[in-house]
Amino acid sequence: MPPLHLDLTVKDCLDTYPQTLSVFQSFGFHDFDNPQVRDKLGPFLKLRTLLKFKQVDGESFLGRCQAAVDVPSPSAATLAADIRGARPTLLALLPCGLKVSLNNALQSFAEELAHNETPLAYLAEGNVNHELSYYPYIDSVESVEELPDLILSSDLNAFYHHRFIDTFVEPGHFISVNGTMAPEMAEIGLADPRGHFSMFCANALVVVRVKDIRPELASPARWQDLLDDGYYKSIIMRGQEDFFCSGVLVPFFRLFGSAAIPQLATNVAGGLHPSQMVKMIDSRAEHCPPLFIMPWFFAQKIKARERIDILFPEEGAFISPVQLLVKTSKRQKLAQVIDFLMSRSLHQHCSDNFFPSPHPEVDSNLPEGKKLFWIGWDFIYRHDLEQVKREIGAAFTSAYQRSGGGRCS
Repeated sequence: MPPLHLDLTVKDCLDTYPQTLSVFQSFGFHDFDNPQVRDKLGPFLKLRTLLKFKQVDGESFLGRCQAAVDVPSPSAATLAADIRGARPTLLALLPCGLKVSLNNALQSFAEELAHNETPLAYLAEGNVNHELSYYPYIDSVESVEELPDLILSSDLNAFYHHRFIDTFVEPGHFISVNGTMAPEMAEIGLADPRGHFSMFCANALVVVRVKDIRPELASPARWQDLLDDGYYKSIIMRGQEDFFCSGVLVPFFRLFGSAAIPQLATNVAGGLHPSQMVKMIDSRAEHCPPLFIMPWFFAQKIKARERIDILFPEEGAFISPVQLLVKTSKRQKLAQVIDFLMSRSLHQHCSDNFFPSPHPEVDSNLPEGKKLFWIGWDFIYRHDLEQVKREIGAAFTSAYQRSGGGRCS
């Protein structure tokens, strides 16, 4: 039996040494009381990362674990090590609209691999499942070996922060597997010119106009129109009282500068999850405002189609990206998994569900004459999005609260 060490994953530690669960609990790691969290998130978190995140001394933790362990048989330890070495890992943190369908596709693909004795360990979760979220731990990762081999994630998340880019991206630990881009994606420069990020698809954000609410109010033709005083407290976007979607705020900042953020905040009536927006419109809720900024996928879920117009502003529907990080060292070993993820069939599924794909052979359902807006790689590499999001988020929340906060409840 090998000794306990910091490069064990949480799942390997708890599976091989179940007696250590009480030690995890004593240090406050109660998420792992839940078997689902142990089995799903556990394979993607090394003890080193977890302990740094909580600022726990590694030697003290290992010492407590060792004291709790009744050493199992050597054969069990050998088997556990063999399984760890044979299982590639895919972590998929998906937008809500893709979570169920892509999870089903991954399950079918993993079953095929299992028949060929090449099992795939993966986790596919929606961004809203905070209990199984990997994002809080990213800043605690010290080496590329602590990261999953393949990471499929959505939004302008921590993988775009300069801390992560400088430590893991620019040194060449990740490689793009994109080929030729679809015309609408090539036009906006979606491909990473430095060849690190692989762009999987886009969560397109549009404006939904509820026509029978304040019918005298002109429908916005441009994103910039939403900054006008006439739209005071007329807009719902994704968010809540102290947090609003960076997929909307960052493009506004990119297009119109910092002054646009408090202007937009003043015109926002409240923040909701997109599924709640759909329900508000379909239920004809009393406090329903005339305008919603929501994913194109969710706009298509509105049953009361006679009430709405789906608007693509002139600047283009904002892209909230879905990206794939592929470890350069694993590119060849995981070629079969990567080929599946970048396949025409999977990307056609994304496009059919209103997530525009960069795959050049996919049939696009983007309305004729409409376009997409991407903040651009020059902006990403020149600006630390961690700092940008923090500053504009604070400015937005402050102005939102000063202007009276929510008016939609």
